Amino acid sequence: MKKILRLTLTIVLVSALVSCGSKPIIYKDGTYEGNAEGHIGNIKVQVVTDQYDIKEIVILEQQETPVVADIVYDKIPARVIKENSSEVDVVAGATYTSKAIIKAIKDGLNKAKLE
Repeated sequence: MKKILRLTLTIVLVSALVSCGSKPIIYKDGTYEGNAEGHIGNIKVQVVTDQYDIKEIVILEQQETPVVADIVYDKIPARVIKENSSEVDVVAGATYTSKAIIKAIKDGLNKAKLE
């Protein structure tokens, strides 16, 4: 009975360890720039990644209307980092600027992705 219990426990522990596994490597470590055309002008971002995650997004250049753009620049990068994906919702009332910054982030992430 003890042998069966040990065997069962061993199988459960091994299964748990295997199922946890490691995260897949998605990106190259580094800092990448992305660009996209905004509502008024070019938006340039800097995207920092490690092998697994988006670590930081910085807006380097932009010419959008400050009142609208500030909300977008606060929310979109935070959402992308939290989701570890550029597939996030736009900010209501600032759709065009939201889509532009998401496009710029995607441009940077495409450079960071493993081939």
